Amino acid sequence: DMYVELHAASAFSFLDGASLPEALIEQAHTLGYDAIALLDRDGVYGAPRFYQAAKKAGLRALVGAELTMQTGTPARDVRTAPLHPPLIWRLPVLVESASGYRSLCRLITRMKMAAAKGQGALTLHDLDGHVEGLVAIAGRPMLAADRHGVAGLLDQIVGVFGRTQVYVEVQRHLTRDEEADNRILMSAAAAYRVPVMATNGVRFATPDARPLYDVLTCIRHGTTLEHAGRRLAANAERYLKSPKQMQALFSDLPEALANTR
Repeated sequence: DMYVELHAASAFSFLDGASLPEALIEQAHTLGYDAIALLDRDGVYGAPRFYQAAKKAGLRALVGAELTMQTGTPARDVRTAPLHPPLIWRLPVLVESASGYRSLCRLITRMKMAAAKGQGALTLHDLDGHVEGLVAIAGRPMLAADRHGVAGLLDQIVGVFGRTQVYVEVQRHLTRDEEADNRILMSAAAAYRVPVMATNGVRFATPDARPLYDVLTCIRHGTTLEHAGRRLAANAERYLKSPKQMQALFSDLPEALANTR
């Protein structure tokens, strides 16, 4: 019953990941993982390389994506758009079957065809009826996404995916505000009887890749290191940690670790 990292991003999350898929697999193998999931931003571009590397290393490669979502008024209605700009957030999803991979590719294609390059977002309405074989990992990004509170949004996600296909994600990067957010997430999970799952939201394979990640963050926001301020990672905690480290970090939440299996 060992912890599995189910939420890692690679350099194929353009400007929001600092390690190649092969580097993540190599480090996962070194740390004794038997499986790991790659969830890149709005695409599965890194999946073939990730899968090949995992096969060589004898690991099980799992795939998904972080879908860019919007809540609120769709920008199409110009009259009301200025009053309620849509809130952009991210919903990580995991593929659990061949039909899930099809569902994911169709959703991503739909999003990309409707928008300019690098833009575009899906709504929960877009997802409804098109998520067969997908598991939603609803975490901290939900808190920025809903004017009706996180519980209302979790309720909608459960409505779209089905209760057995939703997990609430908690992460611990040793920042104060994160722990407060985790309490909100865990009480919403309890209210809607959704299991809680621990992940590290990995953005780089090893801590020494953090400076590169900070540079990529600056490019993404069109700013410099000295002016980026709070947009930079608070610390280097988003590296691939060993199962033992994760067990120590979530020793008070054994079920959140067990649920990764």
